[in-house]
Amino acid sequence: MPNGVPSADTFERIWQRLDSKEFKRSFRRWTESIRVKIAGEVISKDGKTSRGSGDDEKKAVHMVSAWLSEQKMVLGQIAVPEKTNEITAVPELIKMLDIGGCIITADAMSCQKSIVAEVIRKKADYVIGLKGNQSGLLEYAELLYEGIRKDPGLYEVKSIVTHDKGHGRQEVRTYYISTELSGLHQQKEWKGLKAIGMVHSVITDIKTGEVTEAYRYYITSLTDIEAFARAVREHWGIEASLHHVLDVSFQEDASKIRRDNAPDNMAVIRHFVIAALKYLPVRKNNVSARRKRKMCGRNPDLLLQALELILAPQNAEAL
Repeated sequence: MPNGVPSADTFERIWQRLDSKEFKRSFRRWTESIRVKIAGEVISKDGKTSRGSGDDEKKAVHMVSAWLSEQKMVLGQIAVPEKTNEITAVPELIKMLDIGGCIITADAMSCQKSIVAEVIRKKADYVIGLKGNQSGLLEYAELLYEGIRKDPGLYEVKSIVTHDKGHGRQEVRTYYISTELSGLHQQKEWKGLKAIGMVHSVITDIKTGEVTEAYRYYITSLTDIEAFARAVREHWGIEASLHHVLDVSFQEDASKIRRDNAPDNMAVIRHFVIAALKYLPVRKNNVSARRKRKMCGRNPDLLLQALELILAPQNAEAL
């Protein structure tokens, strides 16, 4: 810049005064300009609290984000006062996004009739976790698969098995999906509901030999077992590729940015940077986000290359 790089105080005043809702709208327009629409892509929805953004007088910002699993970037986000507000915020976020033909995944907090109805209205599918907040559905799912375990021929069920090994443990997951909903009286209340899914995980600690098991249940508009299994696996990408990066590489929880619109806007800026770092022209694919940030700090030309590539919509095919 002609007068040099602005001071940190100048940047702080800009982020405080910038309209955070308009800034998020601009972010969504930008992501849509570089996004490649992929049929059946998993879009994971989850929330994260920026713990350092709150104090005794102000609640910390809780940002609900939609994560593109294959393209590894945030498609859009919405801020809510606290985690419990996700239930009302998620339908609003879904309304803002182009999700037609995609698969929306979410945890049990989003197992709400208003949310699945909005997903179906937008011509998308869903795979949503099931826990005690929907006790009727959970009880039906548990009884359904208890009956199937006792008598495998009782109802038609599809299954697929995956094997994973890493971090000192071996995990075998069996994915099940059943379209047997004749005993579910509230089926019509859940738009698009076509099946109940279950994942049985058996985890073995390689060093100690200790074995743990877990059963997780889902409601879904899918009937294809491979699509269901892929959606469940890729949902956790938002934890590993977004939330973990924000915590470790950006140290988001340690940030003390709290005034006015600055916490909201900084959360969006971090989402932008994660996408920009993805396209940083480096030789190796396994370079961490923290190291990439250091590389950009030491080499402004490298930073400009990434920004020029990702900011130009006409270069979307190159991404």
